[in-house]
Amino acid sequence: MSGTPTEAEIQTQWRNAIDILETFRAHVDGTHAGSGGLWDTLLQSLEGEYTPTELANWAAQFRAGCSDLLSGSIGSQAITPILFEYANVIDGAATATQGFGSGFRTAPQIFRALYDWFVDTSLTVQSRDITFDTSATAGGSNIGNGACGRLTVDENAFALEAVHVEKKLLKCIADQNTGVQEQAEVFEVLGQPSSFDAILRSSFGSGADANSTMVSKHAGQGSGGSLLTNSSFSEFDNTATPKFTGWTETSGSANIDQDTSTIYRSHPGAQTDASLKLTGSALIKQTLPNMRIRRLDVDTPYQFRVMVNKAAGSGSGGNIVIRMGSTSKTVALTALTSTWNEVVLDFDENLWARSFNEDPFDIEIEWESASSGYVLIDDAIFAPLDQVDGTYWWLRGNNTSHTPWLIDDILSFQDTGGAPATGKIQYWLWVSGFGYLPSTTGVPTFTDPT
Repeated sequence: MSGTPTEAEIQTQWRNAIDILETFRAHVDGTHAGSGGLWDTLLQSLEGEYTPTELANWAAQFRAGCSDLLSGSIGSQAITPILFEYANVIDGAATATQGFGSGFRTAPQIFRALYDWFVDTSLTVQSRDITFDTSATAGGSNIGNGACGRLTVDENAFALEAVHVEKKLLKCIADQNTGVQEQAEVFEVLGQPSSFDAILRSSFGSGADANSTMVSKHAGQGSGGSLLTNSSFSEFDNTATPKFTGWTETSGSANIDQDTSTIYRSHPGAQTDASLKLTGSALIKQTLPNMRIRRLDVDTPYQFRVMVNKAAGSGSGGNIVIRMGSTSKTVALTALTSTWNEVVLDFDENLWARSFNEDPFDIEIEWESASSGYVLIDDAIFAPLDQVDGTYWWLRGNNTSHTPWLIDDILSFQDTGGAPATGKIQYWLWVSGFGYLPSTTGVPTFTDPT
């Protein structure tokens, strides 16, 4: 056949190819594999001189052949030519506002452009309908405390569905007594065992593929450290301008001071333990040239948080506002408890650099509409999230009274859903190594095969 297919015709080809893959997968997983399946029935029935060996070998070869046909490489072979057909549609419809242009050379390049095309033209596929666990369950014998936030959407608020659906365990493997500095504890991320082949893939976990480590975020330098200069407000000179190294006093300079008697916690490499003291309305900021980095990664999400104490100085009135570029969070002082409180940006699409980017980029901390007393602010952490198996994680101490992590402290997350038949096109994009497209749990514009 020849000719130039329309977008609808390309989607039909795509749907038909996925139908073959998914129908075969459902048959093999549901009929042949697993306890009570045809392979199990055969092997359980074998006895005699010849069949126990020969038929067992034959069944193993049969399974291997089925596994090959369900592999990511076979899926990629089906999807790749479809992407190149789609590139012609994208290129032909490119406009000055969409700016896709031509010159696609590889399937990954096309797939990235295709994602943008779906966003700009409001196209979606069926979601895998994964329920992400975003609130860690702490181990019953944990010594340390804190939290691990999780980002499960991209900069357009679409679910990050190129993931294994499993239970993940975060386990402390290095603490202050076993090779790392206090507050910079190292955690290993462990998924569930993976299938030894492509059969019953969805019933197993990531195995060694997702194994990685992350360092608990802190206000010092080095691994896990804040990207800000002077995140703990230790470097201070009341006669200088600015008073705090790295920070600019945008307003309320007379209300800005240092407190060395009440802090949230120390940090690796600390010379002076201190906190920022605001005795009235004030705003400080730190611009990118004053940070420990000189550029942001547009494909990376970042997070910013501070710890706030209103009780020490009986602070009252107004709001604490933190800003990371154009993303902000406002918390009324009346909503804070009488101890240390975390004010942190929401774990949503606004954590992505493409979303919060502005000119000029800076980090801001403000007490607005203050009434009386003073507030203390400490442990201001601006840092990237850690990617593990397709979603992003941010581990830190944030309890009202902080206790550092110790060896074997654990946090666990349990995701559910994501069955292959739920979002067939999306599932095979993930299996084939491409990633995911904008999806919906409702009725998509690009429907799955039935």
